[in-house]
Amino acid sequence: MKKPPRPELDPVQLRAAAEHALARHPLPPAPDAGSDELRHWHELQVSQIELDLQSEALAELQTERDQASALHARYAALYEQAPAGYVSLNHSGYITRANLAAAELLGKAQAPLLGKRFEQFVTPSAQAELRRFLQRLFDSGERAALEVLLFEPSGAAGAGQESRRLRIEANLDAGAQTCRMILTDVGNASTRDAARLRAMQVLSNINEGVLVCDAELNIVSVNHAFSQLTGYAAEEALGRNPRFLGRAGAHPPGYHAAALAQVRSQGRWQGDVFNRRRDGTPYVAAMSLTVIRDGDGAITHYIGVFSDVTAQRDADAALQRWSQELDARVAARTAELSASREELRQLATHLETIKEDERKRIARDIHDELGQNLLALRIDLSMLNARTAGSHGRLHQRVSAALETVDATIRSVRGIMNELRPAVLDLGVQAALEWQAAEFARRTGLACALTLPDAAGLAALAGLSPEMQIVLFRSLQEALNNVRRHAHARGVNIVLALRAGHLALSVSDDGVGIGLQQPERRKPESFGLIGMNQRVAALGGRVELCNQPSGGCRLTLSFDL
Repeated sequence: MKKPPRPELDPVQLRAAAEHALARHPLPPAPDAGSDELRHWHELQVSQIELDLQSEALAELQTERDQASALHARYAALYEQAPAGYVSLNHSGYITRANLAAAELLGKAQAPLLGKRFEQFVTPSAQAELRRFLQRLFDSGERAALEVLLFEPSGAAGAGQESRRLRIEANLDAGAQTCRMILTDVGNASTRDAARLRAMQVLSNINEGVLVCDAELNIVSVNHAFSQLTGYAAEEALGRNPRFLGRAGAHPPGYHAAALAQVRSQGRWQGDVFNRRRDGTPYVAAMSLTVIRDGDGAITHYIGVFSDVTAQRDADAALQRWSQELDARVAARTAELSASREELRQLATHLETIKEDERKRIARDIHDELGQNLLALRIDLSMLNARTAGSHGRLHQRVSAALETVDATIRSVRGIMNELRPAVLDLGVQAALEWQAAEFARRTGLACALTLPDAAGLAALAGLSPEMQIVLFRSLQEALNNVRRHAHARGVNIVLALRAGHLALSVSDDGVGIGLQQPERRKPESFGLIGMNQRVAALGGRVELCNQPSGGCRLTLSFDL
């Protein structure tokens, strides 16, 4: 990582830093010192701090210089001892720098190389091409490569021995206008032929088929594995276009043309090719194509390496079919579950409707039958109580006790009717919510505040459907019941809001709250919230339950009217 350059020591900034350091750690002045002595003492302290800061900065600067010198020495050693030959040329082609490997490769000592033209170390026939190569490099600045023959001094090469070939990889240092080159000895024709022979021996012993084509796409060489995979002997394949191996119509139109265009532009292509063996057996070949270029960048050969992947592709296809079949089964099962869930939702809604109707019917029957009979019985007992008040004391006491029992029964019947279906529901959702809030406060002793919409909102609430009113009332009942049993709250706040066609009922308390992952929400027998969710979802609403930042819990029912 390159460090930013250190800024110069500014006297003004140094003075400000010293003043700041003295202000943070002031030293006590001498006792009974006058103002001039104080100023003189202050100047001495600031000067001392400035000197300390300068010393620290100079010490750090010296350390950085030592580190830079060590890194430069290490880089120089790596450059000099590198196994590859490194040479730098100026714009005129003169050598400005060379390492030991380059000097050994060029056959000169390192010091005499500096200041010599590099082209004098290549054969005269390659010097013009080298000059053009360097000119293109300085003009374009693009990295390039070139192979040339080394000039062998008289008597340096043995009798009949060919000159060695040198590969040059060069780039341009635009800032210094210097050409930096890496020199590689690729040997003479004999060594290259031996290397090719070793490469062919390796290719003949690998399991992948290899074919080499010339620039006209005619096969010039194949290995033994090619014959084993295709069934064609080498003499049957030489001179032919590789397309004779393919299956007609197996690929989409333009497949081979696109592959050839890619390998020519990018130098590499990989893909599957559908071929046929000599005996007609079809197979799938995983093919990799590369190109070989000459010094001018022109393509001289194409190399193809392939292997038989028929079994693997069949397994992949089978796996794909199984995956698609599994996806289809999952989709079908999901559709069945969705249908079952919808049926269960409809059944739950139907059961809630039936239950509400049954409550209404039972409450009406109790009111019409039992309530009227109790009322008639009370009237008779009241008349009997009045007649026996002065003449039959003991009978009067028995009648008074019976009258109290009838009154208690009437109150119980009225409570049962209110639990089943309060008559106040027939007066509208406003009256029902007010009655429920007052009833909760009376039974529990907790503070219960109810906030309703304004006059316009209350007028709009009158148009709510009976189903919506029942859902709001029953949900409030369940929410208040949960507060009474679990919240340990001191007060409850109920808000019914109607804004822009959006109706919301929220019930919040100041109790202990509820953890979203607590077991209370997952008990199998806790159907309160489940039933509330079912009722609200049946009308297209949403239920949200969350803890409040100030403590307690808030339950919100939202509907888009």
